[in-house]
Amino acid sequence: MLRKLLPVLLSVLALVAGAVGGDLLRGTTAAGVAAPDPQAALPADELPGVEPIAAVNATPSPPAAAPPPPAEPGEADAAAATAWFKFPQQFFVPVLHGGHLDSTMILSLSVEMPETASEEVYAHEIKLRDALLRQLLIHANTGGFDGNFTTEAHLRKLRAELTATARAIVPRIGEILIGDIARQER
Repeated sequence: MLRKLLPVLLSVLALVAGAVGGDLLRGTTAAGVAAPDPQAALPADELPGVEPIAAVNATPSPPAAAPPPPAEPGEADAAAATAWFKFPQQFFVPVLHGGHLDSTMILSLSVEMPETASEEVYAHEIKLRDALLRQLLIHANTGGFDGNFTTEAHLRKLRAELTATARAIVPRIGEILIGDIARQER
């Protein structure tokens, strides 16, 4: 009987100890109210040995510099809220060697874009899917999915190729994101 109760009692004890430790780290009292800081109630000029910041730093701050222009078309809308479009079906890419099917790559892709471009991306979904699949086939035929295709250098190259292809259709696209990638051997 004690063997069955011991894990439950230890779990409850750990939960209570964690809650008490969290309250102590947060600086709350036993009643759950934050402990008052005795110097927080005093104005800055009444704190012992502290001069007001305005009297010490009387020099004006330099004017803010203008932000640099965006480097790529998709970055122009970076200040706008970001939205994502996930293609409803996965991309299936055959990988051939010597004219025979060696394996099939299965990818799930999403498009990062500003919210203001979402209607444009939805309107061009079929054209985007065709262009991305064409680029994936080119990548497969040039050996892009051979060997260790999951290294960062290989994936960075693939993302850059897919992003350039997508931006040719909808220039306001930010990035192409690879959600899932797998190789199914034959």
